[in-house]
Amino acid sequence: MLSKSFLATATGLLSLTGSTSAAFSKSTRTGKSAPHLKRQYYPADAQDVKTLTSPTNVTIRYKEPGKDGVCETTPGVNSYSGYIDLAPNVHAFFWFFESRRDPKNDPITLWLNGGPGSDSLIGLFEELGPCMISENLTSYVNEYSWSEVSNMLFLSQPVGVGFSYQEEAIGSLSEVTGGFLNVTEAPPTGRFPILDPVNRGEVDTTDLAAIAAWEILQGFLSALPQLDPEVADEADCKEKEFNLATESYGGVCISSP
Repeated sequence: MLSKSFLATATGLLSLTGSTSAAFSKSTRTGKSAPHLKRQYYPADAQDVKTLTSPTNVTIRYKEPGKDGVCETTPGVNSYSGYIDLAPNVHAFFWFFESRRDPKNDPITLWLNGGPGSDSLIGLFEELGPCMISENLTSYVNEYSWSEVSNMLFLSQPVGVGFSYQEEAIGSLSEVTGGFLNVTEAPPTGRFPILDPVNRGEVDTTDLAAIAAWEILQGFLSALPQLDPEVADEADCKEKEFNLATESYGGVCISSP
């Protein structure tokens, strides 16, 4: 499990949100004001987010963290993080890193941390990714990263894991169950990911998680020539070598026919 300090650091590094701004609380499910709520502070909308739409009609929202000095800062090596929007209620977080050696000719490797429901960002920051987190909670380049010889893709999957979400709403978390409480049930404390349909949108079996991961991957690959033509263009994307790597419970899935 990730420590609280690690999660706080990762949130700061990965979040697409900008600085916080004050706003009167509203229910993001209804759009109506909640008169009993006090003035609260929530993350502002992200700034300078780029958007592209793939030939298969998948939307990618992304930023380039390395250009802001986050994680992969090797000169000339690009990285992209953001969301793969497969549907109005499917928003999968990804972080993609070019190979440091030869992005055009090196393979693409998808790293999954098992689980099911174990975030690939654990592998990114603690095991094989292009950067790690120092004691002073800043990122530094990992010279032994797998990205030395491969383009690397990390996913928070399925939706509901890490930064991936179905819908979002302002509310709070129950101290008893850990579940989401809307503004009519308790005073809000922040903005949280929620299920869609509410309380019935779980991806909670191995088969469902596998299908979801497949769809997310296909959506990403369909947009890759637009996102990073240095790695793959329209002609050779389908021919590019692809590796699927995992650990722990992921071994059950990766070895299945």
